[in-house]
Amino acid sequence: MTAVGERRQSDAPPTEQAGRARTRGRRWHVGSMAALFLLALVVLGAEAAAAPFEGDEADYTATSRYFGYWLQPGGLQRSEWDGNHWTRTQPPLTRYIIGAWLMARGYDLESLNQPYVSTASSFEVNRRKGRVPTDDVLAAARQPMVLLGAGALTLLYPLGVLLGGPLAGFVAVGLALSSPFLRYTLVHAWAEAPLSCFMLLAAVLAALAVRQLISASEAGTRKLRWLWWGGALGLALGLASATKLTGLVGAPLLVGGVAGVLVWQRRTLAAAQVRALLALATVAILVMLAVFVAVNPFLWRGPLDGLASMVAQRQREMAEQQEQWPEYAVVSVAARPWLTAIGVTRAGPWADLTPVAVPVGLGLGLLGLVASMRRLRRRPAVVAQVSQAADALTSHSAPAPNGDGAAVVLLLVWLAGYTAAIMVGLGLNYPRYFLPSALLLIPFMGAGGALLADGVRHLLRARGRRLVPQHASAPPVAHPPVPESA
Repeated sequence: MTAVGERRQSDAPPTEQAGRARTRGRRWHVGSMAALFLLALVVLGAEAAAAPFEGDEADYTATSRYFGYWLQPGGLQRSEWDGNHWTRTQPPLTRYIIGAWLMARGYDLESLNQPYVSTASSFEVNRRKGRVPTDDVLAAARQPMVLLGAGALTLLYPLGVLLGGPLAGFVAVGLALSSPFLRYTLVHAWAEAPLSCFMLLAAVLAALAVRQLISASEAGTRKLRWLWWGGALGLALGLASATKLTGLVGAPLLVGGVAGVLVWQRRTLAAAQVRALLALATVAILVMLAVFVAVNPFLWRGPLDGLASMVAQRQREMAEQQEQWPEYAVVSVAARPWLTAIGVTRAGPWADLTPVAVPVGLGLGLLGLVASMRRLRRRPAVVAQVSQAADALTSHSAPAPNGDGAAVVLLLVWLAGYTAAIMVGLGLNYPRYFLPSALLLIPFMGAGGALLADGVRHLLRARGRRLVPQHASAPPVAHPPVPESA
């Protein structure tokens, strides 16, 4: 940039300079996310090619034919949509994703394998009876999971940025990609990758929406931004709920997060901002419920009765699995906190080493909490500039709303809420049951890692300054002798 251009830019009004800085920041973040997504695709693609078969994958490929029923004349009136094991066990969106992908690849959904029978004598018995997908079908069914899993891990970056800056985002994605548990879980043809992607997308949208509505002026809240944000957030929540019943937890957590923001900033929010936040939550929940019901014909005849039967079915399945696999059964309430601590800290290359993963995960998470607390007390740059201008005209100014802090409050509520819900409902100690909380903890771990790196950098800089020799004074300057006068 030329000297004239630099001078013009420095002479620009503060709001214009802030706008240019935001534009450059958005471009940097978009480019970073694109690079991280490509990296995650490569890593997860290699993991998918090497990961062994899981019995649940056979069930999802077998029931992917439900997607084909949508395309058949009269397919939505088939008896398969009546109350049965597959319509009650979990919502159908994962089956649709796999079915659509396999159909696009040229496979006949009706000719695929039958569901896996876990009580059969062996894997070979299931294979002989046509209950195991062929290798090519299994590889194809995992491909959309790799895409969604890469999307989920990429979404950890903006969450880390919200909590601790760009370095926190990079650390969060690095912790996730280096975790054997997360790589393994996100590449199989089951519901974990779609649930993770849509749940984290909802978390990002919720945090950005709250920050935007908090930071906007009263005039900005009248532009129906809450409607667009609420619609997008509700769609993400609805897709997560249509993947697994766990996604439904997002609705009360959204209400709790907005309530937490309203309580925390009760002295700074204008009435228009309060109305916008309440409208955001209302629209998001309505859209979420509409999507949840719309994608599942089983619920069309009676959404409440259908949902109640799905919850009851899951409770029966949990009890049966506790009897079938007693080594995984969780019968002691006192054991749940420790099991939860193990399950949610499985990030980083040490994820499978419990004596290392738990203290490192909890330690980084606590450091991230400290780092995020700074955001609770910080005002955005634009708000600070406007406040300074107001201070120049008045003797004092009222406290300004903190959009960054509001996003932190909401994410804290989501992490605490999902962790509590998992702990309360923990009947089986399956590692992937902890996945939602593990993913929501990782951005806080990233913020903790960034804070730790920043502390080390300052320590090294201070030590370097002490090692540099300090000269008390410069040597005297020698002057030439003045000749004597004649």
